[in-house]
Amino acid sequence: MLVFDASGSMGSIKNGLPKIDAAREAATDILPDVTRFRATGLITYGGEFGTVCNNVNLKLPPMRHSGELILAELGLMRPNGQTPLSDAVMLAAQSLKSLQHPGIIVLVTDGLENCGYNACAVGRKLRAQNPNIRVHVIGFHMHSSSENQIDCLSQQTGGTYTSTNSLESLRDALRTTLSCPRISSLKTLHPLKPVAAQG
Repeated sequence: MLVFDASGSMGSIKNGLPKIDAAREAATDILPDVTRFRATGLITYGGEFGTVCNNVNLKLPPMRHSGELILAELGLMRPNGQTPLSDAVMLAAQSLKSLQHPGIIVLVTDGLENCGYNACAVGRKLRAQNPNIRVHVIGFHMHSSSENQIDCLSQQTGGTYTSTNSLESLRDALRTTLSCPRISSLKTLHPLKPVAAQG
């Protein structure tokens, strides 16, 4: 399940391009091929006017050949609102659990949760409730001070954190996390290590 950040900060300019446009371009390069072989769905947060922290939406359940459908949904998103990534990740986990198979969540975000939740606590809850689901987090132009906190979410679930600061590195991270059952090829990925409880 792809969880995509369309909060207001995704409209800021990096490397001459709005972050959301770079993320869409990376997805365009990767998803049509990946979804031929791996059933993939989409959850978004932000991207619509008139809401703040409750704008989390299941756009598509996991299915094969969903690339063009996902890209069409991403094309409609306009950066707006806060970052309720915890609710989005929990909804993704619920959707995957209902399929009764091991699952992977790939969260693309440019910032931390700002709707009242703690990333480590959410990771521990997911590990307890859904031990067959891994969360891989791709931080896109995130501040270094935020990365350790969001990294905790992935580590608690046995997933990985990848820091990306360009279209090329985001494209590589999406390809690796979405297409490969064992994601160990990116140099930016570090070995899992014990994480101290936070919050």
